[in-house]
Amino acid sequence: MKSLLLILSFLWIHHLGSIEKIQIETLESKKISIDHYSNYKATIIYFLSPECPLCQSYSLNINQLKSQFESKGFRFLGIVSGTYFSKTQVRSFIKEYKLNIPIYMDAKAAFAKQLGATITPEVFVLGKSKETLYSGRIDNWAYELSRKRKVITEHNLLDALNAINKRQKIKTTKTKAVGCYIE
Repeated sequence: MKSLLLILSFLWIHHLGSIEKIQIETLESKKISIDHYSNYKATIIYFLSPECPLCQSYSLNINQLKSQFESKGFRFLGIVSGTYFSKTQVRSFIKEYKLNIPIYMDAKAAFAKQLGATITPEVFVLGKSKETLYSGRIDNWAYELSRKRKVITEHNLLDALNAINKRQKIKTTKTKAVGCYIE
């Protein structure tokens, strides 16, 4: 059983290893690879959709987390996957919701498929070797579509970032994201 788990772990890490070959595009049409961000303690990838109400609501949270962790060696970036939204729509979203992270286009949704992203908002925290350290929701505010808690009781992304910063083990490494499907 241990050897099977070891083999599966190796295959999963090897599978993620090809992430740096995937090209994402800036809003200025410059292509880059995720390897561009390998000098950070962790890279937080925020999949978003300009029309998703939860993405709109979480813009402030993402900005606050960026302000809190960027100086500690963390890199934040947003990804809009698919061809449903134009760069003009994405720029309008950034301006209206004052999102303060670089946003990239993943027109073929290759990056989303590689990571297994299916929902917006959904976050992936990648370590220096591109391994997924945490994936899922930002917190437990939204627990079903159109159903939200009055009081947030779990701050999953914040907890993961604090653990990484303190070089501690992340208690919860995967949660289920709630939101809009990536089209």
